[in-house]
Amino acid sequence: MPTISRGLALNPPAVPTGKSKLRVFDDKIRGFFMEVRSTGTVTFYIRYQDQRCRQREVRLGRLGDITLDQARKRAQELRAEAALGGDPAGERDKLKGVSTFGDFMEKRYLPHAKERLRSYRDQESFFRLRLKAHWGNRRLDEIKAADLAALQDKLRREGLSNATVNRYTAAIRRAFNLALRWEVYEGKNPAVHAEMRREQHRERYLGEVELRAMFRALKEEANETAANALALLAATGARRGEALGARWEHIDWERRLWVVPLSKSGRRRHIVLSDAALAIVRRQERQRLDSPWVFPSADPEKPFCNLAKPWARVKARAGLDRDLRIHDLRHTFASTLVGKGRSLQEVGTLLGHSQLSMTQRYAHLEPRRLIEAANEALPDFSRV
Repeated sequence: MPTISRGLALNPPAVPTGKSKLRVFDDKIRGFFMEVRSTGTVTFYIRYQDQRCRQREVRLGRLGDITLDQARKRAQELRAEAALGGDPAGERDKLKGVSTFGDFMEKRYLPHAKERLRSYRDQESFFRLRLKAHWGNRRLDEIKAADLAALQDKLRREGLSNATVNRYTAAIRRAFNLALRWEVYEGKNPAVHAEMRREQHRERYLGEVELRAMFRALKEEANETAANALALLAATGARRGEALGARWEHIDWERRLWVVPLSKSGRRRHIVLSDAALAIVRRQERQRLDSPWVFPSADPEKPFCNLAKPWARVKARAGLDRDLRIHDLRHTFASTLVGKGRSLQEVGTLLGHSQLSMTQRYAHLEPRRLIEAANEALPDFSRV
């Protein structure tokens, strides 16, 4: 067993005929060897035994990329690491085994989210529209907090609102939390301390005149299914996803309740069917196809999924603002109730809010009730 010298490395022995490589071991550093290929290239390696007595090898580098002295020094460092219980090859394999962000999202996270999250469609679109192209080929442990901050800035430059950027951030935080929980990689969640952008809550309510104009426009809408769905949203304050996901089995005709098996809060909730709401559902029932969905698409086996175009036609016909959102019908439902003297607790129950704090945004709409309450703080004789 020779000593691997600079001269030997520069003028290696010939590879035997019929062989593709030749290994020459060093007599000074145990396990250190150079591999000579039939093409003439020389590569340095270190061989050692791990704590389970398995023989492992680590490639140190090709002659020309590193020198013989550098290879020797690195070989000694790795042998010392192995002697102290480390496993250099195992660490290398672990790094190679870390999933890319794209693979993890497509094979693990999104299938998991599809079964458990009501926001699955949003998260799938976040990945498909932007995240896949931006981070798809990067390994999970390569994505750092600075990368997320740069992504947030990029999304804002593309015109996304702070609220949407925050939803991207929340989705990324959840994905990395699960990757760590499932031991897909070792490291930190780059979104754990991410800055959430300040959101400006948009409050737009339809007045009585606008509501009348909207319902007149709904009667003229050619797509009756879409018109009935929009009317039901206005009459109940329900969320769009709740209406489009409604099935006939969810309607309790006797108790006049519409059951939502899984609401946004993650719990079952019951929506009261007022006289107006009940009339809308019965109107939809009269044109009921052989479909389990209250609002079916052209294919009876699938629910109606896109109210955007019918809503745009209704707004144009009623002379409403173009930026009026379908979700503003929910705000209108709540504001109308508060304006007519209903308590925030009642409104919160009808909206399916899990906490009263979520309904507090409508508190400023009931000043008369608040004034009456404030007047009771001191007795009449306090007035001078």
